Amino acid sequence: MPSGSNVGIGRRLILFGLVCLVVGVGCSQHSADDLFTKGEHATHDVKTYDEAIEHLSTFLKEFPEDPRADVALQALARVYQAQSKSGIAIKTYEELINRFPNSRYADQAQFMIGYIYDLSGTKKAAVQAYKKVIQKFPDSGLADDAQVSIQNIDKPLESWIGSEGESKQ
Repeated sequence: MPSGSNVGIGRRLILFGLVCLVVGVGCSQHSADDLFTKGEHATHDVKTYDEAIEHLSTFLKEFPEDPRADVALQALARVYQAQSKSGIAIKTYEELINRFPNSRYADQAQFMIGYIYDLSGTKKAAVQAYKKVIQKFPDSGLADDAQVSIQNIDKPLESWIGSEGESKQ
């Protein structure tokens, strides 16, 4: 049977261990501001895209209700797209639209889904995505762009887009 002093020491060690665990875990976590800022900043340089993915993904996982979650999703999708990871870019844009249908980025996300499909030669999916821009976001400036994209879906991009990125029509 343990003596009273041994039990007291055992309890103190357990308490000390718990305090160390709480302090250690608490100190290792980043704040929402830190993760978002580092992630967003890393999206501006191709050399730091992996850091952007790491920071923004962690931000979205740990702070899913943060008011900047739609911005993080949009930035993350752009990085995936720039890395030619079309499938995950589309899924990320879809998540933005589904979670934040009234986001200022929702129309752009829907248009970019069409654009990614268009570039990959998946014309039917591109047309469907472009039509959603027109239906869901009729007042968006991208609704007209989606209509032009549908009209020119079978033409090479260079034949109907001018050097300034404007439609030749």
